[in-house]
Amino acid sequence: MGPKQASANKGSEKKKHMMTVEMKDEINEKHESGVRVIELARQYERSTSTICTTLKQKDAMKTTKPSKGVTILSKLCSDIHDEMERLLLIWIKGKQLAGDSVTEAIICEKGQQNL
Repeated sequence: MGPKQASANKGSEKKKHMMTVEMKDEINEKHESGVRVIELARQYERSTSTICTTLKQKDAMKTTKPSKGVTILSKLCSDIHDEMERLLLIWIKGKQLAGDSVTEAIICEKGQQNL
């Protein structure tokens, strides 16, 4: 066997399209009103598998409250993550109110300390 060849369809690789929280809510509402999965997949240009996964996560989506400004949830977070994020935001606000500089590196370091 010879060396592996680069894919001839290199330019046609599928790009991952994230769905917003609002889009997932729309899909769930439309499905509840009787729209079929295949029709939702066509309308939102997603696979039927993706639509089914969104529908399976419906209950978890209802109980999840995304942080302010978050429009896309790639994973449904646990309560521990929510609590850590809340505490980290309180720490950041405290630092900012004290006039301290808060960079991404400092925030990451603080997050690692609390693991």
